[in-house]
Amino acid sequence: MSLSVLFGPLQDLLGKFQSERHYTDEKRDAALLAINKALIETKRYIEASESEKRFDRDKEYALAQLWAEAATNARYASAELAERLQNKSLYWSEEFKWSREEVLSKQIDIESIQIQVLDLLKK
Repeated sequence: MSLSVLFGPLQDLLGKFQSERHYTDEKRDAALLAINKALIETKRYIEASESEKRFDRDKEYALAQLWAEAATNARYASAELAERLQNKSLYWSEEFKWSREEVLSKQIDIESIQIQVLDLLKK
């Protein structure tokens, strides 16, 4: 029996694993980019709002959209993170403001999300 008969299927399987890993890496990268974009825009909005002491609902809806997109992308990296990011989207889209305790308990504060992003970057 020829070695090519034995190694052919193994090479096909290895090729499939490599392409699936590449696909997974691309999805994880897209999730990280979307999350970082939402983080940056949120920080920018918070800084501007604090200095001006006013709020802009149009910008808050735009932030909600960014967080929703990040949540959708994050499902490939972490289902738990995707749920948290969806909660962050709800936070920005709802008219009433959530309490600090609620934000911390749902782990949607900026620091908690940044820690999760750093963990994903290390993988």
